[in-house]
Amino acid sequence: MNNIELRRLSAAPEFRVEREMREDGVSERYITGYAVVFEQDSRPLYDYFVEQIARGAFDNCDMSDVVMVVDHSRDVRDVLARSKNGSGSLEITIDERGVKFRFAVPNTTVGNDIAELVERGDISECSFCFIAKRDEWEFDKKYGDKTYDYRRVL
Repeated sequence: MNNIELRRLSAAPEFRVEREMREDGVSERYITGYAVVFEQDSRPLYDYFVEQIARGAFDNCDMSDVVMVVDHSRDVRDVLARSKNGSGSLEITIDERGVKFRFAVPNTTVGNDIAELVERGDISECSFCFIAKRDEWEFDKKYGDKTYDYRRVL
């Protein structure tokens, strides 16, 4: 499978704006959260399957050029941070819980808007794109009172 897939994580754990004082006395804003939480069932996707991302699914993934954007936009004005640029504007770490991100909020219109909306709680979820190289399926699995197919991304 080589299709880029999009997933949204609602109520991302610890999704928040943090403020830190730099050595030069300037207050810096960061947004932190988890883009992926391992071993957690998704809500039903496309009304026919439930998905889980396995711990270890991101092992050996090339994360050297990850771009943090608004709503998966391709417009350069919607870029919030990037891991490739060397400025440290986007940090990505993988821990036991999932894929965690932290980025310095840019002093741009979109950056300031996103920070304000996260602080107010209007934005409380994030999403990620991926290409699954390996997965496994279990069909007709019961969830509540409905039956779904179940996918585990490995």
